[in-house]
Amino acid sequence: MADIGYDIVDVHVHLCRDTGQEKVVFPKPGWPDSWYWASPDKVTPHMDARGVSYLVSVNIMDTHVMRESRIKRLPKDTSEDEVKATRARMKDEMIDRVRSFNDWIIDSHKANPRIIPYVMIDPVLFGDKAIDELNRCIDAGAKGIKVHPNICMHKPDHPNMLPVYQRTQEVGMWILTDSTGHGAPRQSDENGVPFGSPMNWAPVLSNFPKLKFIMAHFCDTMWDDRIDLARQFKDNLWYDMSGGVVDNHHPAGGHSALPAEQMVRAFRKVGTERILFGSDGPGRGDVDIIQAAAQVARAKFTEEEKVQILSGNARRLLGLK
Repeated sequence: MADIGYDIVDVHVHLCRDTGQEKVVFPKPGWPDSWYWASPDKVTPHMDARGVSYLVSVNIMDTHVMRESRIKRLPKDTSEDEVKATRARMKDEMIDRVRSFNDWIIDSHKANPRIIPYVMIDPVLFGDKAIDELNRCIDAGAKGIKVHPNICMHKPDHPNMLPVYQRTQEVGMWILTDSTGHGAPRQSDENGVPFGSPMNWAPVLSNFPKLKFIMAHFCDTMWDDRIDLARQFKDNLWYDMSGGVVDNHHPAGGHSALPAEQMVRAFRKVGTERILFGSDGPGRGDVDIIQAAAQVARAKFTEEEKVQILSGNARRLLGLK
């Protein structure tokens, strides 16, 4: 696949260890193995063919689903005490798995500097040791962190996250967070509001004014709330557009809700210098990085704005050459 003639920096990608894992996490029925690309051994030619200079690999793992799936497979006559003991053992196992996952993406960056590693920080799984995991990853070479309140089931201002925000602010590390207006019941508060809803981030942004914060999925539902937040927080809030806009070839759903004809107007309300390109690849659909980038290239932005969004902002903000 040919590139679209623009340099691209993709700030929102989910890499897997290998094709086998990618087929489990991001299944695409009917695809041959050769079409899967989101693993370190395959990603470089995939990037080169599309004009992608760098990508940010953001770690996330739904340990809750993993644990509960295993609990459901226990024999029906398993006692409550044994179920409780199994959950406790699995919590330790999941902590080890997340640590290993974070080590792996940091090592992937060391082998290929075009992969920028953002490690997973989970204040529920790690408890008050979340800050220890952050410090361990900083020492190992992490460049940023990924936070996903819905999957990890916590509000953005969870007490165990406060020292994490303070530390990332001190060292100038970037945070990229999920933000969405929809979610399963377990991913929402007592009022049915998803934990990661845009406005739930206002207390964090208010209390950490020097935070370097990228809120993902600008084009998702509640994009009007994201515009309101941008007006309020001009110095510590940026957005990625992962999910893309709705057009004739890309229906609404997932993280896509903003109509293509509204993209230029909405992005300019925030300021195109604060919008970064992200694909959320490989995703569960078949939208390629280049198709997502083409939505920007086709829009009625100025050439300067297109360059800003597709790579310039990311290069400037993340310090990429």
